[in-house]
Amino acid sequence: MKYQMRSYSQLADLEALLLEIENDNIRAYAGEAIVSYSAGAYRSAIVSIWIAVVYDLYQKFRILSETYRDEAAQKSIERIDKIRNNTDKKQVASWERNILKDASDEVKMITNLEYEHLDRIQQDRHRCAHPVLDSEGLLFQPTPELARTHIRTAIEVLLSQPPIIGKAAGEALEKDVEGLYFPDDIEGVKNFLSGRHFLVGSEKYLANIILLSLKKVLFLDIPSNRPRIIKNYQLVIECLVRNYRNVFESLAREKLSNILGMTKDDRIQNLAILFNIDDRFWGDCPEHIREKFKCFIKEEKAILIFYGIFVLHLLPDIKNEILDVYINNYINEYEKNLIFIRGLKRAKDNKKESAIFAQEIVQLNIDIFLGSRSYASGRNNGTVHIIPFIPIFTDENIKYLLEEIVKEQLKKGQLIDCIFILKELFQETINIYPDTLPFWEKFYESIINKEVWSGIEELKQLIDNFPESKQVETETF
Repeated sequence: MKYQMRSYSQLADLEALLLEIENDNIRAYAGEAIVSYSAGAYRSAIVSIWIAVVYDLYQKFRILSETYRDEAAQKSIERIDKIRNNTDKKQVASWERNILKDASDEVKMITNLEYEHLDRIQQDRHRCAHPVLDSEGLLFQPTPELARTHIRTAIEVLLSQPPIIGKAAGEALEKDVEGLYFPDDIEGVKNFLSGRHFLVGSEKYLANIILLSLKKVLFLDIPSNRPRIIKNYQLVIECLVRNYRNVFESLAREKLSNILGMTKDDRIQNLAILFNIDDRFWGDCPEHIREKFKCFIKEEKAILIFYGIFVLHLLPDIKNEILDVYINNYINEYEKNLIFIRGLKRAKDNKKESAIFAQEIVQLNIDIFLGSRSYASGRNNGTVHIIPFIPIFTDENIKYLLEEIVKEQLKKGQLIDCIFILKELFQETINIYPDTLPFWEKFYESIINKEVWSGIEELKQLIDNFPESKQVETETF
């Protein structure tokens, strides 16, 4: 009774594995092997699973050749088709004998270890399909355990894997991501990689892309003159985490932890982006790496302000430190602001805490601009405290700024030379926030002595030229 229960459990285990095979034809061949195994026909089971392996390799060669323009796969397919079409039928079976070695040595779609596992199936298939006698003159008789092991190995190593696997997949991804014309935004990355790498039914390959990209970001060698490559792989990770959440969540904690634990000291700053992309990277990060990262971001003021904003949700205590550094060292530095804002923009897209902090920074700079004490300081403050921050302005920021400028003109009128600032703000934000158009119209109408506001008619022209279809009703000042 115990043996029967164990056999049933093992059979159910194999049938569950069968569901991982995407290709219907391959699944059918593997299914035949499982049926033979369940009936005790272990020779037939091994022969059937080998047929599934051969057919699967052939199909993947075709995909690599036709979809990925893999030269080695194309040559192998041509060689196989030539043999298959040969009138000398004695040669027809030769391609089956060589296809596994081609997969390893030529196409490089399986590793050496995977080759060894699959080669054992091929050797035992020959023993099962031919009257091979041992030293005592007995036919080879496979055990149930051997047949089951071969079926499981074939499915896990090859049949359940996506169309491109192993070294070929890694090289194809590297070539694309490390190219000179890789996109610099998430949607662009998704569109760029979808046709070649983000394939339906290739969840295991997508998981491998995340792991490979992590290694590239944290410790694999990158050309010193191409720092952009690391940013490219960060975008790949972010794209997959956002658009293929199930794949990311399926990653084993141990795998992520091991990779994060291998972070090189000169790549420690890259963890800030990962921690901002998803909290899981922080949760799965080994404790000693977390502590090293905490020490890193507090090492220098520049490091704190440029990387601390990405982890405010994890280390809220550093918020006031970042604010102090910004106010005392960066607030009046135009070039530094540009770099700081790029980080703010990226951080706020993923985390609420970063978005709130970004708005505090914007509000601080708006108030500095509104508090200008002379025409010259108004122009300077607009250049330093408004223009660089336009990429992270919200509609509420725009509304507040316009309302306060109208109020300010009744007090000092120190901003009359700053229409060039507002023109840039309008042009950069109106398509993102078309609902602000009535505020811009009301702002123009509320300006007293328009003739002293240099360039205000040019702003009015921009307002009037914006498509009327995007105009909406809203409250007035």
